[in-house]
Amino acid sequence: MLKYKINELRNSGDMERIIDTSQRLEEQYNLLNNTFSNNPCEFIKKMQHLLNEETKILRAADTAELEVKPIIGDTWMGDLQGSLFSLSFKHVNELKSRIDEQINCLDEKADFKRLSQEEMHRKTASFNARQAELTQAQRDSFKQNRDRFMRTLQGMNAQMGEVVVGLLTLFDDILRKLKVAHDYILKEIDDWKEEQRRGMISGKQPPSLDYIERDACLLADTLTSCAGYYARLQDHLEEMAENRNLITHFHSEILNFIRGLMYKCFIIEKQPPQVLKRDTKFSAAVRIIAGERWGFAIKQPLLKVYLVNAEQAQAILNSNGDVRDVQVCGDVVNGEKVMDYSTQTKTVHCHLKNMVVKKLSRAADRRAAELVTEEKFGVYFQCLVHVPYKESYSPHPHSSRADSKKTLPAVSLPVTVTVHGSQSSAAEATIFWDNSFAPRNRDSFAHPGAQPWGELKARISDCFMKNTDRYLNEDALRYLGMKVLNLDSADDLDSKPVSWQAFSKDTLKKPDRTFTFWEWLYSCIDLIKKHFLPMWKDNLIEGFISKARTEALLKSAEPHTFLLRFSDSNQGMISISLKQRDESIKHIIYSAAELKRLDLAQRILDPDVLRYLYPHHPKEMKFKKYYKAVKEEVPGYEKDFIRAHIPLEQVDIMKLDNLFNEPESANENELMEIISYFDSY
Repeated sequence: MLKYKINELRNSGDMERIIDTSQRLEEQYNLLNNTFSNNPCEFIKKMQHLLNEETKILRAADTAELEVKPIIGDTWMGDLQGSLFSLSFKHVNELKSRIDEQINCLDEKADFKRLSQEEMHRKTASFNARQAELTQAQRDSFKQNRDRFMRTLQGMNAQMGEVVVGLLTLFDDILRKLKVAHDYILKEIDDWKEEQRRGMISGKQPPSLDYIERDACLLADTLTSCAGYYARLQDHLEEMAENRNLITHFHSEILNFIRGLMYKCFIIEKQPPQVLKRDTKFSAAVRIIAGERWGFAIKQPLLKVYLVNAEQAQAILNSNGDVRDVQVCGDVVNGEKVMDYSTQTKTVHCHLKNMVVKKLSRAADRRAAELVTEEKFGVYFQCLVHVPYKESYSPHPHSSRADSKKTLPAVSLPVTVTVHGSQSSAAEATIFWDNSFAPRNRDSFAHPGAQPWGELKARISDCFMKNTDRYLNEDALRYLGMKVLNLDSADDLDSKPVSWQAFSKDTLKKPDRTFTFWEWLYSCIDLIKKHFLPMWKDNLIEGFISKARTEALLKSAEPHTFLLRFSDSNQGMISISLKQRDESIKHIIYSAAELKRLDLAQRILDPDVLRYLYPHHPKEMKFKKYYKAVKEEVPGYEKDFIRAHIPLEQVDIMKLDNLFNEPESANENELMEIISYFDSY
């Protein structure tokens, strides 16, 4: 469309329009074409984002008052959400200045009215005391002055009423702008939490909370300042009784913003491990965003940690800060500490170490032992704070001078609690599935249902990146999808649903196995991490490929070519698939225990029959740097070492007999075959 418009302008003959517009359109066309020609879907996503943010700005703006001038960054896209926040605060500050002017004007008029009334009272008292001495003319003059004063007083009351009406209009305007800013901060926090949850799968750390701290401090200062307007208007409430409810409503809304912000700003900065083992130490960290603004730098809050079940955890999350009668189901040793305040970073935070779960109380209706690994809990962080007394914080500021005590709650991502190492795999499956597919801001810790393979494969790849520093390629994911779904074809694989039962509870069927898909996958991750992580990261291990596909690939390779894949029939084993000299394919599998005795690099480099890593890479080029050199012999001791050996294919015995009995009958090919056989040793 841009190109069409450019050509249309150039053919129009309107030189002024061509010079003014065509050149700019050409620049935009080149920019868009170079950036998005190879990825049009990304262009659509960005345009959707821009249009959505533009809609928010237009809804929040008063057309007559707000000029939408987004702050564009280094790229043409810009950060429109940041612009929305900045614009909101720009106009909040303008409204605050106008409100201050109006309140000052109201104060001046009220002071003048009070002084005038005092002066009139004094003159009236003097007139009454000297009335007998005054002439009729003096009495008439006083009455005229008093009537004039009463008319002036009525005019002043009317002017003050106009100021109050204007003030209430400004209050409405600033509430709308503050709501935009307040919602933006809460969205920032929710986005950060969602990124943290996703990072529990992929291993990517969420960004620092400092950028949210900066915005939240700005909003907290503004809300505190706006809350102070109620105290400043106390002396005028009697004169504006009909508008008193509106002013009280404004103050209540500001207090709701303060409470909502304070509640949301208590954040678990570092989540506890999601698979907890009873009687085993774990750690976590929490932070109160804008805590200094609430006075927590002086009266540092007390933090307590408990374990709650899924039902209690959801009740806490739905409480909006009004937490009562929480029933804990487990004690956490070393789970109580006073939060710290850093004078350098101006942050209120707490890092709890050496916490231990004790006396866990599980659900009474649990029937099967394996459900231990599916029962979810939440680590409940209870922060007891004292909000320093400020007149502006209370709708009835003179009723009490005591600090306000509040409880700020935060619940961790779902955790499982195990008692034995053998439960780790099943517990990790529960957490992986929950982190991957739990909807944002869900109503409960309920287990997500079946998911399309297209979504699941992305989360599995993220899991491998987190644990092994390498994403899985499409071929590997296709193989895994066919395996978990028990399919022979990869047609329309991404849309097919995978249930929790198939993922973690049912044993594999094609062929029949004694382990589940997750148990097999988890054992592969464990094998990589413990025994050949550097080789895996260097893409030397094919890994997830079927036996049939392996044999098909090796058939086209030259003899002594091999590749490395995970055993399909055994958990936690790796297979070396080798094309032998007689064109047959040999599969040699090694367990974790065997790799512990002699590592994989030595098992590859020692045997001479392993010569080329598929498709045709000499093994020394790829694996030499992983080979552990044999230690030097210590004088007085015999040197001992283990050398890997792979049994070779059998040579036709009749050919050997013919060679020794009738050597003149052997042809060149037979001689070369026999020579290579002995050379391989």
